[in-house]
Amino acid sequence: MIRLKQLLYEMTDQELGKIGRNIERNQFRYVGGGDNGRVYKLNDEDLVFKITTSTDEIEVARKIQNKMTEYSAFIPVYYVGDLRGVTAEYKDVIIMSNADKLPGNLKRGIDRVVEKYHQYSYEQGGEVSLFDFVDAVGLKRVDPIITNFINALRSDIEKMSIPDLDLDLDFKSENVMMWNGNMVMVDW
Repeated sequence: MIRLKQLLYEMTDQELGKIGRNIERNQFRYVGGGDNGRVYKLNDEDLVFKITTSTDEIEVARKIQNKMTEYSAFIPVYYVGDLRGVTAEYKDVIIMSNADKLPGNLKRGIDRVVEKYHQYSYEQGGEVSLFDFVDAVGLKRVDPIITNFINALRSDIEKMSIPDLDLDLDFKSENVMMWNGNMVMVDW
């Protein structure tokens, strides 16, 4: 698995072809989905692929592609593009690392932050980013792991320089998972 991850940094036609053939042969299983796409686990690989209809999601994925050390609050993304010519059916694909579910205490902690954030946003009567909320209210009595994650997320989003990403960020516990011992956004 480590070898494939290293190869994906370059994502040659040969490696992309292998993944495409696995997809065409249905060597994957459905993991989950949301409003804009579906996620599938590639058999025998520590990778998932996401088929998405969101151009905003593709834009973020392109920014973080192959920049694991630069963007620590996002799941590592190895390939963003389409698979036309490799598969007959799939296009607009993001290939990324597989992640694990959040432990219950961190999930509940994020759910509490999101609930307070939504309440604050409602009280402000308009679009408020998660980071506006944190600046105004703070993160009192929040697990330091979550606080550190939110701070890393802010830093990553500022580096991306994508207009209004902080306002459009789909921050909720279902979109945060554990990868390599750290919390990461897997959907944005």
